[in-house]
Amino acid sequence: MHAESKGWFATLFVRLTEPLIFSKRPLTLSVITLLTLFLGYQASNLKLDAGFEKQQPKGHPYIQVLKKYQDQFGGGNSVLLAVSQKPGKGDIYNGRFLDSLKSATDAVFYTPGVDRTRISSLYTPNVRFLEAVEGGFRGGNVIPSGFVPTDDALATVRDNVSKASVIGRLVSNDERSAMVVAELVDKDPRTHQQLDYIETAHRFETIRSRLLHPKMYELKLKQDYEGIKSGDLIATLYEDPRGLLGRFKSYTTTVRGADGEVSEHKVPARHLAMNEVANPEFNPDIDVEIIGFSKVIGDVADAALQVTAFFAISVLLVWLVLSYYMGSLVVSLYPLSCGVLAVIWELGILHLAGYGLDPFAILVPFLVLAISVSHGIQITSFWLLEVADRGLDSFAASRATYRRLVIPGITALVTNIIGFGTILLIPIGIVQEMAINAMFGLLAVIICKKILLPCLLSYVKIKDPQRFRDFQNRRDAKLKPIWNGLAVLTNRPIALSILAAFGVLWVASGYVARDLQVGELHAGVPALKPDSRYNLDSEFISNNYAIGVDVLQVYAATKTNGCIDYDVMNRINRFGWYMQNTAGVVSTTSLAGLDKVVWGQYNENNPRWQQLPRSQDGLILAGQQFTTSTGLLNDDCSVMPTYIFTADHKATTIDHVISAIKQFDNDGMALPDLKLELAGGNVGVMAATNDVIKKTEFTVLFWLYLAISVCVIASFQSIAGLVCVVVPLAAVSVMTYAIMVFLGIGETVATLPVAAFAAGIGVDYGIYIYSVLEENLKSKHMPLRQAYADTLHQTGKAVIVTAFALSASVATWMLSGLQFQVDMGILLTIMFMANAFAALLMLPAFAAILMKSAPQPVLVTA
Repeated sequence: MHAESKGWFATLFVRLTEPLIFSKRPLTLSVITLLTLFLGYQASNLKLDAGFEKQQPKGHPYIQVLKKYQDQFGGGNSVLLAVSQKPGKGDIYNGRFLDSLKSATDAVFYTPGVDRTRISSLYTPNVRFLEAVEGGFRGGNVIPSGFVPTDDALATVRDNVSKASVIGRLVSNDERSAMVVAELVDKDPRTHQQLDYIETAHRFETIRSRLLHPKMYELKLKQDYEGIKSGDLIATLYEDPRGLLGRFKSYTTTVRGADGEVSEHKVPARHLAMNEVANPEFNPDIDVEIIGFSKVIGDVADAALQVTAFFAISVLLVWLVLSYYMGSLVVSLYPLSCGVLAVIWELGILHLAGYGLDPFAILVPFLVLAISVSHGIQITSFWLLEVADRGLDSFAASRATYRRLVIPGITALVTNIIGFGTILLIPIGIVQEMAINAMFGLLAVIICKKILLPCLLSYVKIKDPQRFRDFQNRRDAKLKPIWNGLAVLTNRPIALSILAAFGVLWVASGYVARDLQVGELHAGVPALKPDSRYNLDSEFISNNYAIGVDVLQVYAATKTNGCIDYDVMNRINRFGWYMQNTAGVVSTTSLAGLDKVVWGQYNENNPRWQQLPRSQDGLILAGQQFTTSTGLLNDDCSVMPTYIFTADHKATTIDHVISAIKQFDNDGMALPDLKLELAGGNVGVMAATNDVIKKTEFTVLFWLYLAISVCVIASFQSIAGLVCVVVPLAAVSVMTYAIMVFLGIGETVATLPVAAFAAGIGVDYGIYIYSVLEENLKSKHMPLRQAYADTLHQTGKAVIVTAFALSASVATWMLSGLQFQVDMGILLTIMFMANAFAALLMLPAFAAILMKSAPQPVLVTA
């Protein structure tokens, strides 16, 4: 028995656990069934959960600065909604367009989760114009209260817009579009609950529909329901709610009680009557563009619903591959069903632990299915071997398979768990959540594959055992020449040639991998495809506004009333000018820069006076127009942010801009009472994330391979086992980085875990192959070539089938509407196949050098 050859611990473990599984099979299956029902119920209550803070590396200095000033200047979690005239429909200065802009502004203002003190639009009172007139200054709201769109009033608005310096910021450069800018809070101030970003995204999408759809649908209560009166309006929709599942939906409404408290109620659709009417806010001449973190999350979550379809396709493809390999549609269902159960357990445990399923972690269940199927194929393959080669019945074959594979199988899974645990070293919430999710899944795999599957296989009834054995023997006979051919790799000259070839490939891949960029490599949101609605909206805003869609906030922290100190303001002004002329920067905005504009207006807009006044009185006069609501200064004027709008958020752009900021700060002209602190805005968060990835990437890989190495050494207790299993794995990781360079995929939060996940899954190949090879050499005293041929006969076919099954399951991701899912699908497909073939080719080559072999090998016969 192989376990006995591993020492007293393995022997003791098998002797203690085997009777528990096989002597009380009905009890074992009953307990697992009850657990499955319980965890299945928990999984049914699991919800998608996204958060802005989970995307942030909380311990990074940039994020600490962001948190310090978040209440005063916002946290970079903004939404931009642009209302735009269609081509050929004129500019924004017509009554119908401005009515649509007002509707959009009001709708954003009343959207739950929006910080109402941080909304900017031509209709909000914090957007004002200022002009020099005889005897002083005159200012006011760009669109005055009580505005009526007469010709004179529209001309006044046009004039006010030019005076307010909002073109390029709140009005597009060609004046065909106007924007509503809003800041979101991470917690709903009314409920004090975490803001539901997916629901918020849907609310903003409703605002778009409100302006673009000609019909609206009023849902009113048919009869009194939970304190709500019959006939009350529950919801107004702009998409037809009727449909296959429309009757099963619920709609949320707010109710004010007698005590004045407002509560939310969910009303089922069956209690509502629908009234279809014309939408009075419909404007056929406009379009609406929406961008922001919450909208990204909403679009990702909506596209992630495709995962259920991909999951079903993956299960079907794996079933077909297993059925062809095993020669039985029924037998192939056993490892597959156990894999699906492992996913159900994973999701149930995730909910029990208090987690939701983040849209960016929606792919983890696929990985759990992949790992589960990998181990299931090995177990079922050995079970088939015992039935076909040794003529055992189902029960005896299951016990024999358990004895042979429980130790290497658990070793592989423990290695997976520890390997995935190393991802926890990355201090980014979403990445850590993915690691925890994956580890929950691996715990489920241990139960479902190492206990449930052998138990189920012991009950398999083969109608025609001889026919079943004949199929297995015919398949093995066809594969025998392949195994004999691969066994030639154990000859030392050939082995050295193989290792030399892989060595050259490894070095070449390492050279190419030096060009791997940390961060995003493309404009727009890389989580979504380039032609997605979001990225098209983002492109429109980038092309038509001077502010761009990406902003970096640099906080100038100084003494109290620093805004009336010329030296301080001049340094901030020079910083803004310096960054304005930095490649990758579209524009900058700061209090110092706007003070210059105001001072010029005080002097009849003479360009020679477009500079900062040197006296305190002059700075007071210029700056008194700007309140804290503008986001340009705090209450005591000790912090003044500079807003740097970048052309995009590509890794190279961010690196260049951050480098320029640090260079300016170190130019030798810094003031002792002025400090430039990084960073806020979405670009600040990205810069912090990229920095964390750079610093932790190789640390994670070091601990990952150290953990794998310790587990392999503990299992096989030999350096040969370590080299044979781990080196092929490391070679594939380096090659994958080179492939990422060729495909234009950067190292991001989405792709960072791929190397760890793939290595954690790929290590299974080497562990299973080496465990059988070592048994053949040490226990059966076979020559190396014969030992490897027999190893391939026993487990090689399972490795190849596993690689094809796993690749088939993740290859479906390439059809996804999510770009990061497509990228991960490509990378994992390559890595699953590459890990399998690296193990099949490199492992015997290393064994030829490191393991003893009898001089005259005799090839195995099937």
